[in-house]
Amino acid sequence: MKIPNLGFLKMANKKINLGCGSKHKKGYINIDFRPPADIVADVTKGLPFTESEAELVEADNLLEHLDNDEFLFVMNEVWRVLKPGGVFWFKVPDALHWPDGAFGDPTHKRFFVPRSFKYLTETNVYDDYGSAYGFKPWKLIKLDTDARFFTCELSPKK
Repeated sequence: MKIPNLGFLKMANKKINLGCGSKHKKGYINIDFRPPADIVADVTKGLPFTESEAELVEADNLLEHLDNDEFLFVMNEVWRVLKPGGVFWFKVPDALHWPDGAFGDPTHKRFFVPRSFKYLTETNVYDDYGSAYGFKPWKLIKLDTDARFFTCELSPKK
């Protein structure tokens, strides 16, 4: 893991951009597995932050590239680093309405439909399955689709 400048890690209201690629966001700690990123790290191995340290974590078109074990681990890592009341915003392809985009990319390892989010949030599906699979509990703040992508906002239940 390469951390070139530690100054930005001291920000009071940390905002983290996971899987940033070339889309660096000003005011965010941009993390990707390859340069140029503020932190070069594989998010499937852990996030270099302490518990309850971030206000906001974003992942724009990252989660669909993770296999089941990696997805569970990253979701729980984001839960760990978010402060109570913090927000995890992410965007993933809508496999129900845009299967060509979701299934057409050979680097996609997981697929999302509206029911997918119930395994993470306060529903009987989470109670019956999500917690048994090891997911930390989330509160669904917002879920939208534009018939190509879901955008979702979750907050950790701590």
